[in-house]
Amino acid sequence: MSLGQLLCNHTDELVQRWYARWLRERPPIPDLNEATLKDHLPLQLRVIGEALREDDSSRPPARELWRQPERLDPEKRALDEVRIAEVVREYAFLVEEVRIWLNERGEQFSFQDYSYFSLAIFELTAESARRYALFRSEQVARERAEYVAGITHQLRTPVAALNLAVQQLERGKGAPNARILERLRRTVGRLARLVDGLMRLERFKPDELPIHPESLAPAHIIDQIVADYEHEASTKGLRLDVSANRSARILVDRDLLVDALGNLIQNAIKYTARGFVRVTMEEQKDGVVFKVEDSGPGISPERQRELFRPVSPGQPGGVGLGLSIASRAAAAQGGSLELESEPGRGSTFLLRLPWAVRKRE
Repeated sequence: MSLGQLLCNHTDELVQRWYARWLRERPPIPDLNEATLKDHLPLQLRVIGEALREDDSSRPPARELWRQPERLDPEKRALDEVRIAEVVREYAFLVEEVRIWLNERGEQFSFQDYSYFSLAIFELTAESARRYALFRSEQVARERAEYVAGITHQLRTPVAALNLAVQQLERGKGAPNARILERLRRTVGRLARLVDGLMRLERFKPDELPIHPESLAPAHIIDQIVADYEHEASTKGLRLDVSANRSARILVDRDLLVDALGNLIQNAIKYTARGFVRVTMEEQKDGVVFKVEDSGPGISPERQRELFRPVSPGQPGGVGLGLSIASRAAAAQGGSLELESEPGRGSTFLLRLPWAVRKRE
């Protein structure tokens, strides 16, 4: 029997044998399910087998076997988070297992046939790597576009408020209105903090962020942040509640605390159509917990799993971007950011921080 015929007739046996080998080798992705792992392997073995059964003169070059989309699907593997190094490893196992299987059967084939099989697997691996890289680059481009859209959306609100305040100043006569000047000052500060937060997000990993702790009254910080968003909340008819011990003090980085709380409060107001947004601080033995609760629509379990991905450019609208900034600000100071939410029952974000964080340059 020819090598091509053997590959076609014993595809399932070879795939199962290869899968057993993969399990023995302590796979780097132990939770990868069997169906995802095997993927298109049976089809690929049959394609090679069919090509080998043809005459030498009619054989296509091995590299052309994998140009048809239905014979290879590295895009799905990328979505399943299968690294290309794992794909290369899988095909190396396949070549070894086929060789061992043929030796056990005592089958003898021409050097040309076996070389064709090896070349086909090599080309399959190369084409997988090429298409995987192309897919990932396109995926990164899409995510970057969404990321930029998120930044634009985050900047739009303070810029609009800044523009409105400037127009009011231009229309005024005599000395500028103190209320308008105060709103202008807060808006400029809010815009500056947002830009600083974005720069920190782009430049540093959480464990690399510079930390400059200072003794702060968290209640005062909360008041300042809430004041920045009072106008938006009142426009929507939302009730803003704050509860914090006025005498409490913590040793944290002011900018990172504002990064975290500011984004949580902004998101709560943005996505709550009616009802309330409540900010509270709880003192615990090992640190403090800031809670930002809202009466908004809540967040589905599926969406919750996406919110805290390590690299999340954010959807247009800015939720993912704001939470990325908040999550990094918490992690950098040895804290954490958690979420409790059910669809239709609002959301509660919990920012946990130690009483004192260490300085880091």
